[in-house]
Amino acid sequence: MHKHTEQEDALAVSRRQFMQGSAAVSGGLMLGVALPAGGPAVAAGTLHTPNAFVHIADDNTITLISARAEMGQGVYTSMPMLIAEELNVDIKKVQVAFAPPGKVYGNALIFGLQLTGGSTSVREGWEKLRIAGAQAREMLIAAAAQRWNVDASTLKAVDGRVMGPGGKVATYGQLAEAASKLTPPEKVAIKEPKDFRIVGKRTTRLDTPAKVNGTAVFGMDVMLPGLVYATIEMCPVIGGTAKSVDSAAAKAMPGVVDVVQIPDGVVVVAKSYWQARKAREKLVITWDEGAGAGLTTAAMMKGTEAALATGKPIPVRPNVGDADAAIASASKVVRGQYFTQNVTHSPMEPMNFTAHFDNGKVLLIGPTQWPDAAQGAVAKVLDVKPENVSVQSTFLGGGFGRRSDIDFILQTAQISKAVNKPVKLIWSREDDMTHDFSRPLGIH
Repeated sequence: MHKHTEQEDALAVSRRQFMQGSAAVSGGLMLGVALPAGGPAVAAGTLHTPNAFVHIADDNTITLISARAEMGQGVYTSMPMLIAEELNVDIKKVQVAFAPPGKVYGNALIFGLQLTGGSTSVREGWEKLRIAGAQAREMLIAAAAQRWNVDASTLKAVDGRVMGPGGKVATYGQLAEAASKLTPPEKVAIKEPKDFRIVGKRTTRLDTPAKVNGTAVFGMDVMLPGLVYATIEMCPVIGGTAKSVDSAAAKAMPGVVDVVQIPDGVVVVAKSYWQARKAREKLVITWDEGAGAGLTTAAMMKGTEAALATGKPIPVRPNVGDADAAIASASKVVRGQYFTQNVTHSPMEPMNFTAHFDNGKVLLIGPTQWPDAAQGAVAKVLDVKPENVSVQSTFLGGGFGRRSDIDFILQTAQISKAVNKPVKLIWSREDDMTHDFSRPLGIH
C-alpha cells in the first residue's frame, strides 16, 4: 500500500484550496487560489492588480502570475508551459508577471511560505497550474456554448480560440468577460502525459531574448524619479556595531547627499554609486566587534571536529543494508577525513534593492526569493502596516538561497526612511563575500 508523504499531503491541501478558492473578475478571466476582498480592478486588456495565476484579458493577452522567482533556473518558462499545455496555446503567447506578496502564492512544499527554493517550483506547481489552465479552458468553452446556444461537448479550444459547429469561432479574449461570470468548475480533466504537446518537449526559454537584448529588468536596472544611491560600511566582524563615527570627510566628497547610521552599519548616500563608494572610503569608524571578535576559522573547525566525535549522525536516506558489518568484514578498509570551508553563495548580481519610504508607505523593488517575508519584516522594522508595503520582484542575477535572506532589503528600507528619498542600496563584491550567510564548514 502506498504511504502518503508529507509533501503529498501538503500538495493535496494546496489542490483543495485551489479548487475551492478559484475566482474570476470582470474585464477578463482571472483564476487563482483566492482573491483579496473586493477583488482587483481590471480594465479591458490591462492587468492592474495581479493577484491570481491565470489572467486572460479582453485583448487576448494571456498572463501567468508567477509565484516563483526567476533566478536562472527557468521558472519563467517552466511555469508557463504548465498553463499553456492545458489552455492549448503556444507557450510564446503567454506573458509572465512576478507575483506580489500574498498567501495565494504560498509554496505548499515549504510550509506555505511564498519562497522560491529547494528545487520545489515545478513539483509544487505541477498540478496546481495545470488545473488553473484547465479551469480557464473549460470556462471559456462554457461561455462560448452559452453564446452560441450549443452543447459544450461540441466545442474545442485550440490556439487561443474556441471553435464550434458551422465555423463558429471566438478568441479567448472575446469570451473572457463572459467566462469570468461563471462559477469555476470544481473538477476538471487535465491531460495525460501521453497527450502533452508542450510539457516534456524541447522548448526555447522565454526570457532569453530579453536577457540578450538588455530589456530584462534586474534589481540593478531599477530606476525611480529622484533616485539616490547608497553603500554601507559594515563591521568587519559580523554582529559588531559602530562605537564612534567621523563622517566629516565623507560628507565633503562630491555628490554626497547624506551619511546616516542604521543598526547594520554606516551608510553613505550620494547621487551615484561611485560617488557613494569613494566617499565611504573617507569614513573613520571605531567598531565594537562584539561577541564574534575572537571567532576564527580554526576555532570553528575545532568545534565542528569535537561535535563529530559526540554528535548523532543524521540519516540522509532510508537505512539500507548493514554498513558497519560490511566494513568489519572487509579485507581492506580505507578511511579518510574531508574538510569543507565556509562557502559563500556569490551570485553574479551583487546584493541590491530599491526602496522608497513615503508618508507611511513603502515601495520595494528588486531581486528576492521571498517577497512576503520582505514585506512583513520591513513593515515591522519601519512600524507600518504590511498592506502599506508594496513589493515588486525583478529578475534575479542568481540566488542560490542568498536572496531568501532579507538583510539587504531591510537596510534599503531603513536608509530610504532616514533620507526621505528613493534609494538604491548596492553591496560591493567585497561586502557580499564578507557578510554573506555562508554555508557552514564541515567535516566528513
